[in-house]
Amino acid sequence: MKFAVLCAIVVAVFSSAASSAEDQQPWKQWSCDELTPNLCDDLQVESGSLVIRSIPVKYWRYSRKETLSEKEAEEKSNVDSTISNPIIVLHGGPSWPHSYLLPLRQLACRGTTTEVIFYDQAGCGESTIQQGESVSPSHHPHLLDPAYYSEEELPALIDHWKLDKYHVLGHSWGTILAQDFALNSKNTTMGSLQSLVLSGPLSDAQSYAAAQWDDKEGNLGSLPPFVQKRIRALEGEKAYDTPEYEAIDNALTTFFTLRTAPAPDCFTASGEGINKDIYVGMQGASEFGVSGVLGDWNVTGRLHEIDIPVLLTHGAFDTMRPSIVKKMEEQLPHSERVLLPHSGHVSMIDDAGMMNDAVADFLHRVERAAGGSDRLGHDFLARGKNENVVDHNLMTWVKVLVAFVAGLVIGRLSGNGHDVGYSQV
Repeated sequence: MKFAVLCAIVVAVFSSAASSAEDQQPWKQWSCDELTPNLCDDLQVESGSLVIRSIPVKYWRYSRKETLSEKEAEEKSNVDSTISNPIIVLHGGPSWPHSYLLPLRQLACRGTTTEVIFYDQAGCGESTIQQGESVSPSHHPHLLDPAYYSEEELPALIDHWKLDKYHVLGHSWGTILAQDFALNSKNTTMGSLQSLVLSGPLSDAQSYAAAQWDDKEGNLGSLPPFVQKRIRALEGEKAYDTPEYEAIDNALTTFFTLRTAPAPDCFTASGEGINKDIYVGMQGASEFGVSGVLGDWNVTGRLHEIDIPVLLTHGAFDTMRPSIVKKMEEQLPHSERVLLPHSGHVSMIDDAGMMNDAVADFLHRVERAAGGSDRLGHDFLARGKNENVVDHNLMTWVKVLVAFVAGLVIGRLSGNGHDVGYSQV
């Protein structure tokens, strides 16, 4: 009897252990949901598509399920970075689908009417003729024309969505698209564009490529001499398909592109949906320069024409180096700049919380300055920018003075009192 009871106990223990082992799923990778702080659990998504030149362009509109009362909304707007108008998000690449940007969904948690709208540009991700079918630029040559994306595809989607006022947030290639849209679009909805957020931006393709090799601020210029030598040699030989070139590219991805390693699910999902024909045709085969259709793209001399508030964000380890972003800040009449300290190029993953907070704060101030009217509060943003400069200069001189006095006290002077590194934003 005792033996039977003991056997039953042993069987139960082993059954429980086996059941627990079956219940435990092997770890695969991080999810972008878990790395996004304060992601609300009541988001809903409405998906759809619009056929443009025979290609269905797929989109996703995120918003909150629950609607706060007017009183709750008013109280929230006084204490939080509430956003009212939709945010249209433009992915990078070219032809790198939207999934990696999904941490930006958190911006939809910031208001009662806020929408965050993503779409896959024609030819990549889910914007193909048939699910999973590749769209070739040889049959659709307009997919290698930057003007198609800024002057036809995006305006058509805005009309389709029937948006009144909205913000545009672009990342990488998406910042090129956003600038071209602001400068060149003749669409009737242009008057409704409230602001731009340019993340990991550039305004001159060749200056961007050269800045990477800068001895002081360049990302490639910071690499060991042997690695630099091998990259230059492989680039000179156009040996883009060699195992050595691929190995270097893969290694440097975790240095300067995405520093969250191993990569989370939304990033790898984007990689699976890339259209390489479009990417290479627009960007070129080199991963360390621009030689395709975009090789001569440069709008730096026209940035003064963008007469709306612009937020520039970049990572401390970004492929878009400080000199490039600072130049844009100087040329844009109503701009602010935020550096994200832990980020490579994909700041919305590497610094998800800080990125969302910075964008929400900026958009909140733009909308409050507009005061519900058509005026966007340019003077408000310009004053804030100038005051920041004055405050920064004042604090710099205070630091220098303190360092000088301290030097006198300890009997030596230090010439390092003025910090002009990545923290100067």
